[in-house]
Amino acid sequence: MKKNAILKTYIAMAVVVPAAITAQVLPKTEPNDTKPFSIIVLPDTQLYALNHPKIFFRQTEWIKQQKEALNIVGVIHEGDVTHNNTEEEWKIADQAMSTLDGVVPYCVVVGNHDGGTAPNRDGTALFNRYFGPQRFLKKPWYGAHFGRGNENAYYYIHAAGMKLLIVCLEFGPRDEVLEWANEVVAKHKYHRTIVVTHVYTDWNDTRIGEGNSEIPRYDGYNANHADDMWDKFVKKHESIFVVLSGHILNDGLGRLTSVGDKGNKVHQILANYQMKENGGNGWLRIMKFLPAKDKIIVTTYSPVLQRYANDAQNRFEVDYLMSRHRPSTAGPPDVPDRD
Repeated sequence: MKKNAILKTYIAMAVVVPAAITAQVLPKTEPNDTKPFSIIVLPDTQLYALNHPKIFFRQTEWIKQQKEALNIVGVIHEGDVTHNNTEEEWKIADQAMSTLDGVVPYCVVVGNHDGGTAPNRDGTALFNRYFGPQRFLKKPWYGAHFGRGNENAYYYIHAAGMKLLIVCLEFGPRDEVLEWANEVVAKHKYHRTIVVTHVYTDWNDTRIGEGNSEIPRYDGYNANHADDMWDKFVKKHESIFVVLSGHILNDGLGRLTSVGDKGNKVHQILANYQMKENGGNGWLRIMKFLPAKDKIIVTTYSPVLQRYANDAQNRFEVDYLMSRHRPSTAGPPDVPDRD
């Protein structure tokens, strides 16, 4: 079967669901709204699911408690939800993430420990049993998925007069996945886009590319590493402004800002705390958007230790234009998500 035919087959399999009417609906966008809002990022929780479930539970319970105070509009899990991809660990993850149901939109990326890496991409059966399309289909903030599973999917967040698109991609996305992602982002021309994938930025503030020690993980199954993703997908779209990832060890922290084809800045941010005591001590990221100041302030907090990490790697800010909506990403406030 030719490449285009394969892509059309996959696209046909991608379910696009109508906006369901539930207790948890997306707020209407108001162009002049400049109220700060937050997105919470959960780095690798694998060792919590394995040995420290109370830490995982504490993270999501804290998010629920802080929803109003921090104006939390979404939660992003960067993958490696589990360590050994077992039923027991997935039940713990399910219990932890279920705390957010009816509270705030959330998405979960598949990691290599979740069965999402070669040579067995079919190892994601448990991921899809607990976090497959069926979990999200009735959510108004769920967009659609690629193929039959939820390894590649997109989600919506509305805040401060802006529509955000969250595109979640598998570990080492295949070419056909990147083609699908290009099409999704191009279709959502009025949305500002965050890309999430388990492996992308390295601890030394570079993208994963040729010569990197991670590259053998990508061999032999049509996978694209981060430099490939940048060239084939990320840099092409003016609306993409952040790429989030985890996985990497060493200090587990890194970031770089690159300029896309349209002159837009793309902030690529790594966070992983599994090397710390108790598998991470519950450290998570708070991305606070300040629309009136055109800034995103990133802080790192542990609900377990009840304190912030204040070093330069864990507390920083990046520029992002929000106060004046760019023509290509603003659009009328009533443009439907599923256009």
